[in-house]
Parts: sequence; C-alpha cells; structure tokens
Amino acid sequence: MNIANQTLVRAACIFIAAASIIVIGVQPIFIGLLTERLTLSLLQQSWTMSAEMCGSIVGTLLYVPMLRFLGPRTIALSTALVLLLANAATASVTQLDTLLVLRCISGICSGILYSYAIYCLGRMSGPDRSFGILLFVQTALFASSAVILPIVAEWQGFSGAIYYLVAWFVLLCLVCFILPVKQSEDQQQRSSVPLLSGLTLIGVCSLLGMLFLQLAIYSLWGFVEGIASEAGIAPVDIGWAISIGLLGGLPGAALPSIAGRHLGRVSMILTGSLAVLGAIYMLATRIHTASDLMIAVFLMNFGWNLALSYYMSSVVTHDPTGRLTKLVGVVQVASAAAAPTLLSLFIEGNDRFSIFVLSSGAILIGCMLVIIMLLFGRRNPHGKPLGYSV
Repeated sequence: MNIANQTLVRAACIFIAAASIIVIGVQPIFIGLLTERLTLSLLQQSWTMSAEMCGSIVGTLLYVPMLRFLGPRTIALSTALVLLLANAATASVTQLDTLLVLRCISGICSGILYSYAIYCLGRMSGPDRSFGILLFVQTALFASSAVILPIVAEWQGFSGAIYYLVAWFVLLCLVCFILPVKQSEDQQQRSSVPLLSGLTLIGVCSLLGMLFLQLAIYSLWGFVEGIASEAGIAPVDIGWAISIGLLGGLPGAALPSIAGRHLGRVSMILTGSLAVLGAIYMLATRIHTASDLMIAVFLMNFGWNLALSYYMSSVVTHDPTGRLTKLVGVVQVASAAAAPTLLSLFIEGNDRFSIFVLSSGAILIGCMLVIIMLLFGRRNPHGKPLGYSV
C-alpha cells in the first residue's frame, strides 16, 4: 500500500470509528427522543440503554473471529448496512420489544465497526496522530450532533431526528468502499520491533491504565447533571455548560494529532490523568456556578482525550503480535458498560462521596501503572526513556 492509499484508508477508518458510535455519543438525547415517542418508564429506558451497550460488547468480541475469514471491506460494509437498516427501522418503531431488538442489533454492529477500525488504525504507522485525530473528529461529531439532533427533532419530529443519524450511516457505507478488499501486508510493518518481554509488559500496563481511565470517567459522567442541579444551577445553564465543556476534548485530541509522540507518551498520559483528577476534585467540592461546571467538564474532556490517545498508541506500539491491539475497542466499550455496574456495588443510598473516591482511585491506579511503564522503559536494552523513545 503506497503512502497516498494508506492516508486514504486511515481517513476512512477514522470516520468509520467516529460515525459508528454516534448514537452512543448522543445517547442522553437519543433516549429522550425514544422516551417521548414511546412513553418509556425509567426501567424501560434502562433496558434500552443496556440492550445497546451489551450489544456493543458482543460486537467488540465478534470482530476478532471475523478477521480470520473476511476482508476489511466485507467486514465493514456488511456490518454498516445492517447498522443502517436497524436504525432506519427504529424511526417507525412502536413496541418496546421491537425497539430492544433493534437497539441490540445496532449495538452489535457499532461494536464491530468501532473495534475493527481501531484495530486497523493501530496496525498502521503513526498511531499517536491517528488516535488523536480520531478523538478530535469524534468529539466534534458528538458535540455538533448533540446540538443539531434536538433542532431536527423539533423541526421534523422523531422520524426526522432518527433519519439524521441514518444519514451518517449512509455516508459510512459509502466510505467502506475505500477499504481494501484484502488485508494489506503493510499492516505487518511493526513486526520488525524486537519481541522483548519488556515491550509486552508496557503494552499490558497501557491497556490496564486505559481501562482504569475509562472506568473513572464513566463512573462519574452520568452524575454530572445531578451534581450541578444540587448546586442550584438552572437546567438551561447546565446544558450550555456541558455543551461548551465538551469542547475541551478538541484541544485534548489536537495535541497528539499535531505533536505525535514528540511530547512523550508517559508525560502526556500523566498530564491528561491529572487534568481528569482536577476535574473530579472540582465536581466534588467546587461546583457553585455554571462557569464552575463548564471548567470542570472542559478539564475532564481535555484530560480524557489527551490521555486516551496516548494510552491507545502505547498499547499498539508495544504489541508486536497484535493481540493487545484487538482488545483496545473491547476495553473501551466494556468499561463504559461495566462502570455503572461497579458503582452499584459500592454506592449506598444517595452517597456521592463513593463515586468520587472510586473515580479518583481509578485515576491514581492508572498513574501508578504509567510510572511502572516509565521505570521499566528506562531499563530496556535500548537505554532510552519510554516517554521519548516510543
């Protein structure tokens, strides 16, 4: 694959990864539309979200065996078509049972597409920039859709809002034709990396660190609005504060997109993790106005995107066999689904203190793993610090 073709395929994979999970990215608004359409109870809303997220986990596991038998274009295009049909059918749904089946199918397809696109990006050169650009595009897509979707719903109704999402899946199907029919040999170029046990340990630590980062974020994110409400902030102000705060993901993703590995993965992971820790502290003690909320959400999304980009690139760089790379998408989706379950085991009543302790603890464990990576990297036979050599 020449450079021009690889750039085109890289761009296609970035778009596929971002667009495939757009429904999950705007899930609160999407669930609100479904609730208004079908008059769903709180329990039914929970089942709907669970169906989609559990389907996503299944999808992240299904793509691995698919790699053995199908080519890139076949995997992506066939899955994208099913995703398109499942969401188009959601526009005319009238029964809860049908809705649950459709959302489960949609989740499975999203999981396959997202995980496979992440895997392909990880097997290409320059993973730091690839993942940084992905998170930048993903943040921009989610933030803009969160604004546009309610406007479309007010203008064209429920069906119009769903067809807005379907339009992205139509474009996704077209982009799938850019992918090669067969697996490219160029994706094995990292096989020249020495198969040292230290590299494997660093890859595992990176994957675990990413897991704890995701758990910290998803444990807290669903409670941000409640925290602001308890502080006496008006719902309209909360909405604007969160919307503006989400834009923090743009500079967080832009840094790895522009700088790549030159700033050092370890230093950037620690910077991002500390930014998230600062956001957790603000949410626990310093939320009094909409401005406070905006700063906390901005800081959280900045740190999240920054650390996540470098965590992902660290995993794939220290994974010559490709085994850990296949798990990157699985860990991301599974952690989003697992965080609420873990919280239910620790929280008693309305005690939010446990949420902050759990989130902070997860971030600190991730930082400890990063320090282990740094110390072990300094002992590798090349004699270069991990933060600057990888």
